[in-house]
Amino acid sequence: MLRRLHIERFALIDQLDLIVEPGFTVVTGETGAGKSIFLGALQLALGGRAEFASIGQANHRSLVEAEFSVPQSRESDLGSAEWDWWTDQDKALLVLRREVIPGGRSRAFINDSPVRLDELRRVSASLVDIHSQRDEGLWARSEGVVLLLEAFAHQGQEVRADYTSAWSAYRAAASDLALLESQIGAVSDPEYLRFMVEELQALALKPGEEASLRERLSLLGNQQELSEASAEALSLIEREELGLESIAAQVRRLGERVARLSPSNEELSDMGFALEEQVRELRARWSDLVERLDSDPMALEIAEERLAAIDRLQRKHQCPDEEALLKHQSLLEQRLEVWDAGQERRLQAHAAIESALKKVQQAGSAWNKNLMQAEPKLVQAVREGLADLAMPQTQFAVKAELRTAPSAAGTYSYRLEFSANPGQSMQDLAKVASGGERSRLMLVLKRFLAQRQGLSTVLFDEIDTGVSGGTASKLAQMLRSMSRDAQVIAITHLPQVAALGSQHWVVEKSVDKDSTRTILKVLNQAERISEVARLLSDGVLSEVAMAQAEALMASAQ
Repeated sequence: MLRRLHIERFALIDQLDLIVEPGFTVVTGETGAGKSIFLGALQLALGGRAEFASIGQANHRSLVEAEFSVPQSRESDLGSAEWDWWTDQDKALLVLRREVIPGGRSRAFINDSPVRLDELRRVSASLVDIHSQRDEGLWARSEGVVLLLEAFAHQGQEVRADYTSAWSAYRAAASDLALLESQIGAVSDPEYLRFMVEELQALALKPGEEASLRERLSLLGNQQELSEASAEALSLIEREELGLESIAAQVRRLGERVARLSPSNEELSDMGFALEEQVRELRARWSDLVERLDSDPMALEIAEERLAAIDRLQRKHQCPDEEALLKHQSLLEQRLEVWDAGQERRLQAHAAIESALKKVQQAGSAWNKNLMQAEPKLVQAVREGLADLAMPQTQFAVKAELRTAPSAAGTYSYRLEFSANPGQSMQDLAKVASGGERSRLMLVLKRFLAQRQGLSTVLFDEIDTGVSGGTASKLAQMLRSMSRDAQVIAITHLPQVAALGSQHWVVEKSVDKDSTRTILKVLNQAERISEVARLLSDGVLSEVAMAQAEALMASAQ
C-alpha cells in the first residue's frame, strides 16, 4: 500500500509531502490545474521515462519518492538476488526513489540501494497499478487476460506453477544444448568438415616437402644444362692425365717427399693430403648432382602436379605456406574428433529438449483448459458488473489461440472480444469499444483483480470519463466497494465519486508574478463540501449547489 509520496522540483511542483491513507482517495481540480503532473511524478518513481526538459526545473535536481508498506507474505516476491534492500529495522517498508539531474540523467533507488531501472519497474509493478484511458495493458496483452481468468479459476496458481516449472526445465535443456555446442564447436556442415579433413589427409603433406619440391622443379627444369655441366666437371676431375685427382695425388706425393728430406716443411705434406681430400669431396658433390638428375621424362610433370595440389589447398584454406596448412589440418582434425565424440552427448541433449518440450505442451494445454473453464464465470461476472454501470446488453468473451511456439507466457495467447449492442457480433475489444466503454470495463475487471488477486494500490485517472447520472453513482459505489480490498486513488471530475472518498485531495494552480506553481491540498470536511459543490455547479458555488453537496456527502456516509 502507498503510504507516502514526496516530490521535489518536479515540473510545476516545488515541494510536496503527502501522507496517503488506506481506503478510497479522490483527487479533483480544475482542468489544467496539474492533476497530470501529480500522476506523472508517481509514474516517475515507479520507473517511468525521465525527460528533464519536460519535468525538471532549471539548475535543480528533481526527486520523487514513493513509500510502500509491504505485507510479509509478499517480501520474498519483491526481493532480488542482486540487491539486498530490506533493512533490519523495518522489513515492511519499500521506498522507491528517482532522481533526475539537469541534462536528463536519472538514478533509481530502492531503500537507498541503487538499482537498475528495469528492476525498479519489476518491483513497482507488484506494488501499484495505474489505469488511464491511454493505458490499455490489462486487456490488450495476453498476460493481462490470463490474470483475469486466474481470478476465477480453480487452483489457477498451481496450474500456472506446473507450466512455469515445465518451461524452466525446457529452457534449462536448451541452455545445456547451447553450452554443449559451444564446447564441441559450432559445425554448420559436419560432412563437409569430414571431406576437408580427408582431402588434407590424402594430400599427406610432410614438413619441408614444399621447399624440396620447388628445388626439384628447378633442377628438372634445367636438367639438360645441368647434365652437360656435370659431365664436363667430372671429366676434368677424373682424367688420368692432368685431371684434378691425378694432379692432387702428385702434389700430395711431392709433399711427402719434401717432408722426409726436410722435416721443417712437413706442412706441405699435410696440405697435399688436404688438397686431395677436397678434390674427392668435389667429385662426390658433382656425382650427387648427376644422381639427382632424373632420367624419367614424367618426373617434371609429376613434381609440378604435386606442387599444384599443395598450392590449391593452401589457397582453398587461405594458408600462406606449408606450415600454416599443416597447422590448419591439425585444427580441422581436432574439430572433427571433438564433433564425433560429442555426437552421443548431442543426441542425448536433443532428446532431453524434445522430452521437455512435450511436457511444456502438456502443461500448456492443462493451463489453457483450466483458464478456459473459468471463462464462463468471468463472462457472467463482467456482464453483471457492466449491467450495474448501464451496459446491460454487453456481450463479452475470451478468445484463446494456440501460439506458433511456446513462451514463458504459455502455449496459448488470449484476447478479449466485446460487443456493447444487441445484434452486433463480438470483435476484438481494442477495435470496437469506445473510451467510456473501456473505462467501465476496466473498472469491473480491476475490481475482480483487487478482490481475488490482491492488488494493493490502484490508481484510476479519470476512469469516469463519459459517465453521468445514475451510472456515475453506481460507478462511485463500485470504486468505494473496491477500496475494501485495495487502496484506491481516483482522479475524477464527478461529484458522485468525489463525495464517496474517505480522503480528498484537490490540485490547484497558483500564479505569482512571473511564476506558476501547482499545489496539492488535503481537504477537511467543510472544504470537501465546497469542492463537491464546485463539481456539481460547474464552478459556481451557489446556495443550491452547497445544499446539494451537503446532501450528497451525507448520503455517502
